[in-house]
Amino acid sequence: MRLILGLVLAGVAASAAAGSAARAEGIEARDAWIRTPPPGAKAAAGYGLIVNRGIASDRLVGGRSSAAESVEVHQSSMAGGVVRMRSVPAGLAVGGSSNLRLRPEGYHLMLEGLRRPLARGQHVRITLRFQRAGDVGAEFTVRDTAP
Repeated sequence: MRLILGLVLAGVAASAAAGSAARAEGIEARDAWIRTPPPGAKAAAGYGLIVNRGIASDRLVGGRSSAAESVEVHQSSMAGGVVRMRSVPAGLAVGGSSNLRLRPEGYHLMLEGLRRPLARGQHVRITLRFQRAGDVGAEFTVRDTAP
């Protein structure tokens, strides 16, 4: 009886893990990059294309990286000749079978509290956090301009 119960529980755990992996595989980051921050900067902005190949909508709610204390979704806007930036705590919707472009002067990821300087050509691992898919790893390249 213990053997059967153990096999059933193992099957349930494997099924749950497979479902989570399948959701994460439906979302990916492409052309991901971080603008080279000036010397001594404590923050940097990340951009790229978020692709949702799944049929269900999802929401990018933030992320984490060993390169920064926090990774948040932000929005830049221009008002009266002044650039304003604000956090978007609710995150950004990514429709099913659609894309979300993170770009300068729009929605982007803000890496705050940089733990070390970022140099052009460096690769930074960011784990993007989605409401449904959970954590999705992405590699960002530090560069001066968009790819």
